[in-house]
Order: sequence, then C-alpha cells, then structure tokens
Amino acid sequence: MLVGCTQARSGVAPEAAEGSADAVTGASCPLLPEGFDYVRDVDPSIAVELRYATRANFTGEVIDGYESESAAVLRDDAAEALAAVQSSLAGQGLELLVFDAYRPTRAVQFFMDWAQTDDDATQAEYYPTFEKSQLFELGYIAERSKHSLGGTVDLTLIDSATGVPLDMGGEFDLFDLRSHYEAEGLDAAQFENRTRLREAMLAAGFEPYPQEWWHFSFPLPESAGARNFAIGPC
Repeated sequence: MLVGCTQARSGVAPEAAEGSADAVTGASCPLLPEGFDYVRDVDPSIAVELRYATRANFTGEVIDGYESESAAVLRDDAAEALAAVQSSLAGQGLELLVFDAYRPTRAVQFFMDWAQTDDDATQAEYYPTFEKSQLFELGYIAERSKHSLGGTVDLTLIDSATGVPLDMGGEFDLFDLRSHYEAEGLDAAQFENRTRLREAMLAAGFEPYPQEWWHFSFPLPESAGARNFAIGPC
C-alpha cells in the first residue's frame, strides 16, 4: 500500500519550499497552506492510493492537480478525525484505505471538461447504466465539490493482516444505483461492510453521502473556502 508524505515545517513560502523526504519514494513534499495537513503526518498507518493521480479512474486520465499517488491532504480537524477512525478500527482488525481527499478546483474543472467530450471509453466500467451527460444532474459529479474545501474523503476498509479491501458490493467511483449505501441486491456481508465503515466515520463526526458508500465529509467552518493548490509532487 502507498502512504502519504511528510511535509517540512519552516517559514519558507509554500510555492518555493521543499519538504522532508517521503518514507516511500524518497521525494519531498511541498509545504501546505495553513490549516492543512498531509494525512501521513497525522497518522502514517492510514493507507493511501490516490486514484486521480493515475489513469485508474472514470476519466481514464491523470487528473490535473494530482502530482502524487500518496500525498493525501485534509484540513487539520478532518485529518485528526480520520486518525480517530483508524484507531477505532484496530480492535476489528481493520484499517482505512483513502482513494481521494482534498481535491484542487482545477481537478473539478477537469471533470467538467471531460463531461463535454464524446469519449466514453470508461463507461462500461464506471457508469454502465447512465450517459455521461447525466452524471452531474444525478449527483455523481459536482460542479463545486466539497473535496475542494479539504474536509471530504473517499475511502474504504481493508483487512489489517492482508491489506485486501473488504467487499463493498461495488467499486469506488462506480456511478450506479449499486453505489447507494442502501442499494438493492447487496448480500448481507457487503451491507455489513458498508455499515462498519459508515458507523466508524459517523462516530468521528463525518457525514455520509447516501449515493456513494465511500464518500464522507467532515463539518467545516463557513470561512472554509475552495482551494486550488496541487497535491505534490512528492
């Protein structure tokens, strides 16, 4: 599993600063704006695989603003709450695997631009029952994403011993009715796994999104605004 990177803390401007060495890649991470943390700085045990830094996502492209597969970023309070979730799962032999966290507004624009194209190469895998043009109106993609505020995270549960994700009855970013938390057709084990994740996140103050079993938002102050700084490189 991949993990996040550790940022250096100094008085150097974020645009110019370099962070300390990443535990996995040896690369350094940029300093973050005040109020944000790399998830690994808060809890290095949380696994991270940022899908939008790869082609393994619904666009089939690396998303603008994602320059690291491992450097998940959240606002301070949300990162601390996520660490509390990780701790609460230890007794169950489970851990978290993060697919997405803070998302630059440039990435949201990338999604909007993609939606205007005729490219449907990923439809069979990611939105098999809908047309691309429906994804915004159905709430699977947003023109203004809470991810850009820094308090929203997409994630699943993994077995602590094996690192294998639990069966949730559908994959991350499957834009389909099956991704709804209470979707029809789930077996008992799949629904139990979704419920384990949901209850652990609720207990730490995160709010679920009923249409996507993997999507949770931590309440942020009204002053929190959307941001556009890139994730990485590191």
